[in-house]
Amino acid sequence: MPAVQRIGDADSGGGIITSGVNSVRVNGIVVSVNGSSVSAHAKHRPVTSGGVNSVRAGGIPINVAGNADTCGHVRTGGSPNVSAG
Repeated sequence: MPAVQRIGDADSGGGIITSGVNSVRVNGIVVSVNGSSVSAHAKHRPVTSGGVNSVRAGGIPINVAGNADTCGHVRTGGSPNVSAG
């Protein structure tokens, strides 16, 4: 299963998650959901997408490693011990 993504985790283009659902944390870090902001990179201002529909935070699918952001870059890294999917 792929690692759950959190604020501070990067995509393959270097974009870092900057927002999420504040009431849900993984390893003490706010969890990322579809539509979470990602730092601008390579002329993009993407958001996260492609989340796991069966696992939600605030009613929105969470993101995991392997999901592609709206810029097309794939989520990498993530929680070292929490996975979903």
